[in-house]
Amino acid sequence: MFHFGSNLNPEKNNESNLSANQDPADRKKNPRFGLAFQASQSFDHYVKCAKLAKKYGFDMMQVYDDLLFKPSWPILFAMAPELRNTGIKLGPGVVNPYHMHPALIATHLGCLNEEMNGDSFLMIGKGAFHDLFEIETKSPLTATREAIEIIGNLVSGKSAEFDGKIFRSKSEARFRWNYSCLYPPQLWIGSWGPKMAELAGRMKQVSGIMVSSITDARYLSYIRERTRLGAMSVSRSPDEVEIGCVPGTIISGNREVARELARKASALYLPYLDPMTDYVGVKREDVESVREALSRNDLEAAANRVPDIAVDSFKLWGTPDDIIDKTIRMLDSGRGADRVNFGFGRGEDDIASIELLGEKVMPYLREKFGS
Repeated sequence: MFHFGSNLNPEKNNESNLSANQDPADRKKNPRFGLAFQASQSFDHYVKCAKLAKKYGFDMMQVYDDLLFKPSWPILFAMAPELRNTGIKLGPGVVNPYHMHPALIATHLGCLNEEMNGDSFLMIGKGAFHDLFEIETKSPLTATREAIEIIGNLVSGKSAEFDGKIFRSKSEARFRWNYSCLYPPQLWIGSWGPKMAELAGRMKQVSGIMVSSITDARYLSYIRERTRLGAMSVSRSPDEVEIGCVPGTIISGNREVARELARKASALYLPYLDPMTDYVGVKREDVESVREALSRNDLEAAANRVPDIAVDSFKLWGTPDDIIDKTIRMLDSGRGADRVNFGFGRGEDDIASIELLGEKVMPYLREKFGS
């Protein structure tokens, strides 16, 4: 039985790099595929992964900007020379305006965009793990919207005064170097919340919304509908907004090994996945049990308490054939996601996993979808 909160009712509601200006109908027929990484390994490790992204024709590389992991920006700059002029877009996600002021986010992004000759992006949203430091996250919709306004102005070279409720900037605010913005970076919202999805639809500066963790196509369809409602409220074509998903991916020749690795990987994030946990039917007492174990830093107990339904709903795991089947369901003939960024970050296992993905999964998906 699936549970729905009061605001969660989906019934109501280069050759390897497709151009951002491509006809939306073609985008539905040709889903996009990228890679995403938890920031926990050496810079050299991510450069190796960048080389694999080129080899296997992925079109986006994302590094998570999660609190208490390594900072994403230095890793991105380490990868930029390898990816420059390849058509692969590079950027962080999800950055949030509670840990770093929008002006500082913009300077990092502008610099990365120059290093990537325009092939960069930013995913911004509320973020997570704020509770560990009792950081207040007041008015996340307003904070995200205003941050996007300021960042968008700066990285596009636009001089404009902005007087928001949380953030403000004067018209003379601009980068203090000879900034080149021939191709401004893409701005995405990173969120699984319905209100953030509507915001992504309303803001014409936003290229898409990236939904983390969930593998359930019904939830992705629900986010698509909320994005559509936001777009239509400002007379914007909903097809202008790309719906992406970035699931943690565990691929192995041994299904049971993959399942247990997925269970361990699920534990750290499970307490932060509301309201998706309610949606897929994870009991709140199970979530609190995992949270309690994490509060004692008992990662083994936390993993053991993750229910099967959470493993299946929030991680993309299994053999190559399993990954193919589950990815196709996530795309759901254009009703689910438009793109999937396969998420990694466990260490040296990433290399073998990406190679398995590139050799066994991507050829089938590309043949099926013609992408």
